[in-house]
Amino acid sequence: MISNSQRSLRALTALAAALVVFAALPARTANAAEAKILYERLGGYEGISAVVDQFADSLFADKRISQFFIGMSDDTRAQFKQKNKNLLCNVTGGPCKVISRPANVAHHGLGITAGDFEVVAGDLKDALNKFKVGPKEQEEVFAIILSLRSQIVDRPDETRLSRDVPAKR
Repeated sequence: MISNSQRSLRALTALAAALVVFAALPARTANAAEAKILYERLGGYEGISAVVDQFADSLFADKRISQFFIGMSDDTRAQFKQKNKNLLCNVTGGPCKVISRPANVAHHGLGITAGDFEVVAGDLKDALNKFKVGPKEQEEVFAIILSLRSQIVDRPDETRLSRDVPAKR
């Protein structure tokens, strides 16, 4: 038979154990927030979609690089946006499937200079800032984008090629 003092001791032990578990919960919650994948920290598909729409519209209007988008219909521009949404969603850990060609294939022959790449990166930074994406998340996005630089830039020497002359690879 269990005495009252043993019951009290067990109750105190259970209470102490519960307090230890609950005391640790805020730390676990903070760690869970830090453990979120980039896709989630960017606001999921909705957040990525808003950033990409803003970014693409900036590219289409940016006189420094708009020549790359000449002749694109509204439908083709919508496809461009969707492909970039899916790509960013996928590379940040989201559930989207990439529906575009590899970067080196999609950009080959466009004669994109290092300066063009920097303009695009600047437009992306502006879109991320507009939607108040944090510095850590921006750094992670740019690490991904910069990893594609060598597949996109045809002309690292800044010399613009005529649109009639294919870029050398």
